[in-house]
Amino acid sequence: MINKDVIKKANNILRLTIIVLIMTLVSFLAVTRLAKIQIVDGEMYLSQTRKSYTAQQAIQAARGQIVDKNGKLLNTNEVVYKVIVQKAFFTKGEENKIISRIIKILQRNNEEWIDTMPVTLTAPYRFMDVGEAELDKLKENLTLNVDATAENCISKLVNDYKIDESFSPEMTRYIAGIRYEMQIRDFSQNNRYTFADDISLKTVTELKEYSSALGGIDIIEEPMRVYYEGNMAAHIRGAIGSISAGQYDELKEKGYSLNDTLGQTGIEKAMESVLRGENGVRTITRDQNGRAISDEITTGVKTGNSIKLTIESKFQNDLQEILKNHVNWLHNINLTEETPAWRRGQNTQGVSVVVLDVKTGAVLGMANYPTYDLNDYIDNYGKVLNEPLNPLFNRATMGLYRPGSTFKPIVGASGLYKNVIDKYSTVLCTGRYTYFTSYQPGCTGVHGNISIEYALRMSCNCFFYDVGRKTGIDGFANTAENFGVGTNLGLEIDNGGASGRMTTPEVYNQIVEKEFTAGDTIQAAIGQSETLVTPLHLAVQAMAFANNGVRYKPYLVDSIWNYDFSQLIYETQPEIAAEFYQDRTDIFETIRAGMISVSEMVYWPPGNPALWCYDYLPDQVATKTGTPQVSLNVYNSTVMGYYPAHDPQISFGVVAENSDWSRYIIRNIIDAYFYDAYEPDMSEDGVVLRPWKRWSAEKIDRLL
Repeated sequence: MINKDVIKKANNILRLTIIVLIMTLVSFLAVTRLAKIQIVDGEMYLSQTRKSYTAQQAIQAARGQIVDKNGKLLNTNEVVYKVIVQKAFFTKGEENKIISRIIKILQRNNEEWIDTMPVTLTAPYRFMDVGEAELDKLKENLTLNVDATAENCISKLVNDYKIDESFSPEMTRYIAGIRYEMQIRDFSQNNRYTFADDISLKTVTELKEYSSALGGIDIIEEPMRVYYEGNMAAHIRGAIGSISAGQYDELKEKGYSLNDTLGQTGIEKAMESVLRGENGVRTITRDQNGRAISDEITTGVKTGNSIKLTIESKFQNDLQEILKNHVNWLHNINLTEETPAWRRGQNTQGVSVVVLDVKTGAVLGMANYPTYDLNDYIDNYGKVLNEPLNPLFNRATMGLYRPGSTFKPIVGASGLYKNVIDKYSTVLCTGRYTYFTSYQPGCTGVHGNISIEYALRMSCNCFFYDVGRKTGIDGFANTAENFGVGTNLGLEIDNGGASGRMTTPEVYNQIVEKEFTAGDTIQAAIGQSETLVTPLHLAVQAMAFANNGVRYKPYLVDSIWNYDFSQLIYETQPEIAAEFYQDRTDIFETIRAGMISVSEMVYWPPGNPALWCYDYLPDQVATKTGTPQVSLNVYNSTVMGYYPAHDPQISFGVVAENSDWSRYIIRNIIDAYFYDAYEPDMSEDGVVLRPWKRWSAEKIDRLL
């Protein structure tokens, strides 16, 4: 019989063993868990014992590049160091001190920082010379009355941001400017503030040395826009700039922030959606001492696409030189009592020219005088804005001028198409148009019985008065529309360019508020009255004549590529905007003959006997000039045409304000484009004697 005590003892030993095993297992698990917590996950749990901050920082995408027709870089990017402030890490209560420390470091190294507040930097404070709208916006942003002074603005910022008296008056103004900039740039948890652009490596080193005292400050490397040869095609290329509050209201839904930049002019503006890339996102977590806990790119950056233009830099630079030299010559020609007509040229102001490829509509060159430098536009906008004759204004696409006699080929084409005349029809010119009893306007001379070809050559008003009367305003207005007059031409920049207008009874009544009469019809027939065109319109009109009634849409963008031009994305194809009179090639041959005869006329400027215009060229030139009257004793000078006359390749339109003799620009355009032979005649001390130079035997041999 088994002893009960033995059994009881055995059970106790078994229970004890089980308990020991369980305790051992629990202890092992506890030790293992503790080891994982302390060793493996120690940093994670340690960081959780500290206060941490997480913020997202935009990573700026590189903007697409702009190159000329040959791939020459024009608008591109350079990586620079920037000083930024991240609000999540900006030491609370120390903001003004930190701003002051950064400014002192920047000052020591002759660096600039961003401060656009239009208030002087020293007391007594005054508003800067900016527009009323900008000052009103400043006061509105500071919630001040419209009659607030500059002193009121600074005082408001000092009070709002608790800029105490421990700072010098100079530093107080600097801090106030930064605080205002932060305010209007929507400085927030997820919207960094850019303190300074393009700082030196020396400044970077110093800022990093003092980083422990600059909570929230970071140094980053990002692309910054640069403009090579900034004075070349400035109106075409354009520039980028900060987003204004008004622009931001429209753009915030598209993902823009107030810290982003935006194309403000030219191709930079027109092709914003193509050039702009997609910003990335950097997510940063730091502890309360500013040490990084994690830092990773959570959204990648996508660079913008690049653009190749239709213009070629060398020819564009030549065009700009041609205009500048022409104006300088006209301002300084030796006037005599025998040449009073030349005095009109001495008052020349702005001049603009457009050159197109007649077979495609591509813009080969577009120049203005005066012009400006894109780098000056960025660095000192106020100075450029206040330059005489408004160099920022793109006269080539936005300047509106009466066409004058350059309009006569349109009226002639309309009369031929409607069969009110043929190439042999004549009108008797006695120096005055006598069809009407009560209104008898004068002519440019006395031409006798004159047909259309000779009427174009002599620019006979009487002939075109008569054709315009017979065709009627509706007749030649419709023809003018075919040639692009009064239409938006669809160019990429400047919203297509100014549309201008064609004189019609409706337009006339609206503008002049008088009854439209037969006299107004015949004035419109010679390019006067209320018809307005741009130099681009003149070049397009000439292109349509050159193409026998085919008008292409002008364009500046040759193609779109990926950022580094390794992959073609899109190539512009010629687009026909209008096609007319296709069954009447005789019309264009007749007008061509008249325009060629215009170019064969001999002109004799003072001091330049037997001046050539188009000597030694292998083909003839088709042109039509005009001298539209602006007001009493004020005339512009216009010219449009194409070359070669019998196999056209380029068309051109020129307008010179308060001037004359723009016809002399054309030979220089032809020399520059076809023969790379533009050369002004200069004195030893650099004075422009003539805007052309007589051709040497070597040049003639090369041409022929």
